[in-house]
Amino acid sequence: MKKVFMVLGVVSLVVVLAMAGIGIFTWYKSSQYKDTAVPYIKATVPELSKWDPEVIKGYMAPEGIKDVSDENFVKIIRYLSKLGALLSMEEPSFSNIYTGSTLEGGSQTIVTYTIEATYEKGDAEITMTLLDLGNTFQVYKFHISSMALVE
Repeated sequence: MKKVFMVLGVVSLVVVLAMAGIGIFTWYKSSQYKDTAVPYIKATVPELSKWDPEVIKGYMAPEGIKDVSDENFVKIIRYLSKLGALLSMEEPSFSNIYTGSTLEGGSQTIVTYTIEATYEKGDAEITMTLLDLGNTFQVYKFHISSMALVE
C-alpha cells in the first residue's frame, strides 16, 4: 500500500511540474511579442474593421489568401461587414506560437492572439494569426466569431 501512495505522489509531482513548465514556457514565448505583436494588432484591427477588401489585402500575408479568389474574398468581407463599425477592443491575449519550415526551405514563425471586440451589431471574438517577418508582421489569417453574424 505504501508503494501505491509513493507512485501516486511521484506521478502527481510530475504532472504539477509539467504544468508549471508549460506555463513558464508560454509566458516566456508570449513576452517576446508583447512589445511588437500587440501594438501591431491594436493598430491593425481598426483598419481591418473598416471592411475595405483592398485595405485588408494590404495587411494580409500572400500565403494566407493565395487560395481565395478576389470574388470570394470580397464576399467574405461583405459578410463580416454586417458587424458594423468597431466600437472597442480589449487587450490582445496570446494564444500560441508555431515555428516551422516553409516549402522553400526556410522557416517561419506564426503567432496567434485572441481579441475580444465590440462592434455596432454585437460582441465578437477575433482570432488573429500573424506571420512574423522579423521587423514587422503580416496577418496570416483571422477569424471572427460573433452571434451578430448569425442574425
